[in-house]
Amino acid sequence: MTREIKFRYELLNQNNSYLGTIDSISGSVAFNSLADNIKRTARFEIKENIFKDVDYLNDRIRPIIILDDIEYEMGVFLIPSPTRIKRDGGIYREIEGYDVTQIILEDKITDRHFIKKGTNYVNAITQIINSANIHQFLMPNSSATLTRDREFEIGTSKLRIANELLREINYTSLWTDRHGFVRSGKYTLPNQKEIDFSYQTGDKNELVINDTLTEEVDLFNVPNVFVIVATNAEDESLVSKYTNSNPASPTSTLRRKRNIVDYREVSDIANNSVLDDYAKRIAYQASDVYSKISFETLINPKHEYSNGIYLKDDKLGIDNKFIETSWEIEMQVGGRMTHHARRVIMI
Repeated sequence: MTREIKFRYELLNQNNSYLGTIDSISGSVAFNSLADNIKRTARFEIKENIFKDVDYLNDRIRPIIILDDIEYEMGVFLIPSPTRIKRDGGIYREIEGYDVTQIILEDKITDRHFIKKGTNYVNAITQIINSANIHQFLMPNSSATLTRDREFEIGTSKLRIANELLREINYTSLWTDRHGFVRSGKYTLPNQKEIDFSYQTGDKNELVINDTLTEEVDLFNVPNVFVIVATNAEDESLVSKYTNSNPASPTSTLRRKRNIVDYREVSDIANNSVLDDYAKRIAYQASDVYSKISFETLINPKHEYSNGIYLKDDKLGIDNKFIETSWEIEMQVGGRMTHHARRVIMI
């Protein structure tokens, strides 16, 4: 398989306008869909004399992978507080890069933030994100409205407010795509996700690098009964119960012959239908941890958030669908891409 791969690093200002190209730089880009706050991160190393005119407080870096003459942006990263290192007669700067949700995390409300009962959730979320001067934001519409007046305390981060409201309508927490847009979407159960990528050992198109595939299995404490209570202050508490009774599931009540209960409370939820969907979400997240897998491939710059992956390896007896939880790309010729995923099971 012949692949031509190149890399470019662009310097942007705080408005994401192009300033120029940075030479003599190396790095990596990573994405962790399970991270509580910042999901897309990067590491860069550059020679100080080349990078001397950069405004670390405001400028940004956009790495680009060029694969077979097609360009793939890999995100837009803030570049705060680089570490200076003396090596081989030169001075280098090691930089930890963070996607723009870092701005929403650091921006906290300075007055109590009040949201009136009946306010549309999407409008409330958009307003709080825009107030952090983030306007490149995409999420599907929802007719759900707040069931009571809400007020957030001074000092609460705007990212926490947005993600809390997103959870109440069973949307994903905020993440950024390869173009630097902040996004959220309706949560999709793993078994309903499409397969985005297929990897098979020995497959010449998407080669899994030899002897890098490992599987971790742990079934012992996986719950099979899930009870979620929403204690909406002005209404009667909502309760949802979901039981994994699927005989094909190794952790189900039928297979284990006992109940292992996961009980939790949430302070607010849009309605009982959303609560039922949220209970299923918790059930899948708790159940799919029993089979985790990691492997390395050639660089594939098309991966994003929580992709569906089909993986086949005859020696390990793997022939299943997985949901990718994280990935990392070495931005260099001959570099590898590391994947971590969880097996999709029927519950």
